[in-house]
Amino acid sequence: MGPLGFTQGEWRIVLPLSFAAFFENYDYALLSVAAPVLSSGLGVSPSRFGVAVSVIRLAGLAAIVLVRFADRIGRRRMLLWTLAGFAAFTGLTAAAWGLVSFILISAFGRVFLTAEGAMSGLVITEEVHPTRRGRAVSFAGLIGQTAFGAVAIMVAIHSSLPGGWRFLYLIALGPLLIVGALRRNLPETEAFRVAESDQRVRHSVLPRLAREWWVRTAVCSLVFGAVGAFQTAAAYHSAQLAQHTYHWTGLYTVIVVTSGPFTLAGFMAGGRGSDRWGRRPMLSIGIVTEAIGMAALFLGGRGWFAPGWMVFVFGQAVIAGCWLAYVSELVPTEVRATVGSIVVSVQVAAGSAGLALSSVLGSSPRASGRVVAWLGVASAATLVAFWALPETSGRDMIAAY
Repeated sequence: MGPLGFTQGEWRIVLPLSFAAFFENYDYALLSVAAPVLSSGLGVSPSRFGVAVSVIRLAGLAAIVLVRFADRIGRRRMLLWTLAGFAAFTGLTAAAWGLVSFILISAFGRVFLTAEGAMSGLVITEEVHPTRRGRAVSFAGLIGQTAFGAVAIMVAIHSSLPGGWRFLYLIALGPLLIVGALRRNLPETEAFRVAESDQRVRHSVLPRLAREWWVRTAVCSLVFGAVGAFQTAAAYHSAQLAQHTYHWTGLYTVIVVTSGPFTLAGFMAGGRGSDRWGRRPMLSIGIVTEAIGMAALFLGGRGWFAPGWMVFVFGQAVIAGCWLAYVSELVPTEVRATVGSIVVSVQVAAGSAGLALSSVLGSSPRASGRVVAWLGVASAATLVAFWALPETSGRDMIAAY
């Protein structure tokens, strides 16, 4: 065994996909942490830019088509295509000449970005041993979360960067280097190869799921859709509150960067904790915790911002450390990517709806924050349906169900 208990073969998969997760989260951070910088650079108001971000996120719905192909032609090819596509379009966003062009280019990038995120989690889940599965997903997520700190630092120094806000997008061309490494070292997953040899792979264009899988998909869509609506609005409006209402720039950067230990603790709890004690308990803890954090941040005064943010990022990291593994473990290989793409697409749509709703109903970042607090309550309420699903920790990903 190597570092963190992963085998050499597992490290060849986990490490490059962890760096891919960094750039995936980097793109998400640009539209939340760096939102004030981007809106100023494009010459639009924060509320108008918030609506633009919701439109861009909504474009991720088209990712369901790309991810669906992974159940037909394999995981490896789709992962490489989606990774290359999101890197190329994110880099092209630097050439946007106005808000409309920014939305259009970013929307295409978001399609590939959303698909790549789903594919990375799926490949890690299928290739890592069940006892280390949550740990692997959480490790990749932890590396990915450092992107928020990186963006926060660059927001503080963006005026001295060549090209200003555009330079932030040019950096996102980095994943193209990861594509080259993966092309040489990434095999097709064993789970897909076995399903293909057993003739369980379905080549139909439209997904065909048994009633049991549709029920599980619907419940996961409800729960993680509510979480997506809350998290998207929370990240955006907390950045607006800090930078536009409180006029914090350097201090906001310090808060985001110093929340790293809470993120680390959250991923350890979500990853290793869910491997040991189960996915459902840890996911429930994460959902309730992040709602409490944002309620404190938005409903309290300035002194509650930092504590609320720390609690929020802990809960968010707990969820990120195991939710993709849980969804993947609920269904068999031949429909795994399809179900994952449906849940991710619902999460994307809900995220756009949550951001648009909170932007429209709130006349200020604090007013929008009150809407966000209620979205957090709604996400916690969905746990009633969530506990009707089975526990999956340690489930074999290769054998037929």
